[in-house]
Amino acid sequence: MSEHIQNLGPNEWRIAHSHLVSTYLNESEDLLNKWRSDVEAQGCQLINTIMLRDPLNHAMSLHKIVKSKNSTREDWTKYLSSPTGDGLWATVLDFFLYNNHGLRHHDDYPNGPGGRNPFNVTKEVKVKRAMELLHRHFDIVTVSDHATFRAKILNWTGWTPIRMPKTNVHRKGLNFTKKEVENLQKLLLKNGDVDFADQARLDYHDYLSYLAD
Repeated sequence: MSEHIQNLGPNEWRIAHSHLVSTYLNESEDLLNKWRSDVEAQGCQLINTIMLRDPLNHAMSLHKIVKSKNSTREDWTKYLSSPTGDGLWATVLDFFLYNNHGLRHHDDYPNGPGGRNPFNVTKEVKVKRAMELLHRHFDIVTVSDHATFRAKILNWTGWTPIRMPKTNVHRKGLNFTKKEVENLQKLLLKNGDVDFADQARLDYHDYLSYLAD
């Protein structure tokens, strides 16, 4: 990334996509600060964007890869019963903070190698940290709102809109019992995902703003 943002031209855009096994933002804030400083030092602007998904919809959709991960529905969510357990997938909040690296070895981890929530903080601390990172470093934030995300990017960049083909689509049905959905929602609430998404909607979508009138 540091090489990618060097020698920027006056009329060009460079795009970087951060996803699986990339930076884990909870401990990589120095990189976000450095990249913005390096870009702005060249007289350019860095636009960090993120489109968060609804936690329940996200968690339910990932059931499409249960078999490919050699898991079962019974085992798929068991790791969420522990505040620090590692699973074969990550919730919206955990992916934002810790990505999906598995175990990492850092000298300051209090309980040995860690991946998800290595400092064993409460869900309140996780949500507060995630919102702190959003406010400090991200210029465009949406929650399950492709249209607004697209409109804001086009407005900021001046790009000409193009049709994006839908290729990453699961065309088979996913069936859940009422009990499975309720249990999943309870786990996401306990983990902090529901609070994170609600606060992001409040801050970036004027969610429930009519209550403040």
